[in-house]
Amino acid sequence: MEIPLPAGYSSATPFDRATHKRLGVPRDAAKFARVLNVIYVTTVEFPRACHDYPIAFIRDGSGNVVPVIVTGLDDRTNLFVDAQGVWASDTYCPAFVRRYPFFTVTIVDGSKDQALICVDEKVLSKEAPHLVNTAGEPTDKWREVEVLITEMDAEQQNTANFCTVLDDLDVLEPFEVDFHPRGKSQIRVAGLLRVNERRLRDISEADVIALMRNGHLARIYAHLLSFENFNRLLNRYIAL
Repeated sequence: MEIPLPAGYSSATPFDRATHKRLGVPRDAAKFARVLNVIYVTTVEFPRACHDYPIAFIRDGSGNVVPVIVTGLDDRTNLFVDAQGVWASDTYCPAFVRRYPFFTVTIVDGSKDQALICVDEKVLSKEAPHLVNTAGEPTDKWREVEVLITEMDAEQQNTANFCTVLDDLDVLEPFEVDFHPRGKSQIRVAGLLRVNERRLRDISEADVIALMRNGHLARIYAHLLSFENFNRLLNRYIAL
């Protein structure tokens, strides 16, 4: 079975305690994200992410709406990962990056689905804190990673529901942002979606109440308020 790779991953192998014992995730693992100028986030991350990044939406290969943080103004450029492969310590590091090199795929097994944990094993190192010890038993480090994987999987469904609501309400619109940094060429960031405030004001009272009760309205305004961070992105770009 060919396993679809998340953005930035180079390989996918089912995680196995015997195969991957005495290996760990190195401190510079975030270097995989250096080529990602947008990164997927779940809705539970909006309250923290909105302080550091613009939160926007894109459509994936299946046409589904997914939320992302914008991390760069150029293609394949992330302004928050340094040359050593470490995420900027003064900003929120998204779960997508903290989870790397792991992710899950859903395997259909008879009448029920099962989550298979996979790993981009090329990044694993003997020098990093081990995930599985010599006896093949999980370490505290692995338990910490496993909790993050489980929590992120749970939040992905909530996030998908939120995006489906926005799509069904027809409040999303394409947008682009132009920058004119002094001494540099004009930059255009395109291919993104945002909530149109006029369309949002025109939805029914019943829909507004539903958005409030589901916590969706707060997430929408976190998304809208986060657009102030495009200026912070530009300043970070200029400072390079």
